[in-house]
Amino acid sequence: MRKTFLLGVGAQKAGTTWLHRYLADSREMVPGYRKEYHVFDSSDLADEPWRERNLDMAQAELDHLRAGEPADPAHLHRAAMIADDEFYFDYFTGLLHSRPRFRVTGDVTPEYADLSAERFAAIRDGFARRRVRTVAVFLLRDPVDRIWSQIRMQEGRRPARFEHPADQMVERLYDDPRYERFTRYESTMERLEAVWERDAIHYGLYEQLFREEEVRAICDLLGMQFRPPDFGKVANVSSGKAVEALPDAVVQRVATYFEATYHAVAERLPDTDLARLWPSSRFVL
Repeated sequence: MRKTFLLGVGAQKAGTTWLHRYLADSREMVPGYRKEYHVFDSSDLADEPWRERNLDMAQAELDHLRAGEPADPAHLHRAAMIADDEFYFDYFTGLLHSRPRFRVTGDVTPEYADLSAERFAAIRDGFARRRVRTVAVFLLRDPVDRIWSQIRMQEGRRPARFEHPADQMVERLYDDPRYERFTRYESTMERLEAVWERDAIHYGLYEQLFREEEVRAICDLLGMQFRPPDFGKVANVSSGKAVEALPDAVVQRVATYFEATYHAVAERLPDTDLARLWPSSRFVL
């Protein structure tokens, strides 16, 4: 039976949480102890906050051990995987072989969208040495809507984070590297395609994710049996659409800035009606 590792590379605010929950509920998947492991962004992306978070959490657990107190092994385990990625490959391979029925495991960390092609190749090869097949899933969302949704989420968690309401902050932050690099889908797709053949990559749209045919396509890629999803349990869905909340001038400015992104997605998904699914595309396609 073929064993498969799912590398989920985002995008942020594009339905990865719902997809992971759906897959993890299958008897054929062994997800491990979390959805997002944040191993390779911690090791490779120096400006990503997860590096400090992971190391701080590991240090706190070491302090508990020094004091003779119980410690959470998960934080120490992730620190070990950051220090030596062989632990990462061995961990997930071990999960796959812990029960005969397990076909799939995975790490769905949206920040991996910014990893290099060299790192993607190292992940592929690390599992190949253990006779585990690796596939990549990249979910995409209307670029304007994605940035707006991310800012709204951050505002909801920390209301004092921004000096202006989220609708105004989109215009101020759309070209900030913290938002831009996870919206430049074309860069991630180019790096993925430098490592995997197209039949080992799934590009899907958030706007089409909650349909049986889309979920079935992902199950087929993973070699899992399709189960009818519960589309009533959709995580992290925004309360509205950016194109409805933002002035047309702002939508046009952001869409124009990401024009290459729209064209790259349209090229790879030629049978998809982006004009309907991504309303902001009317300014660039």
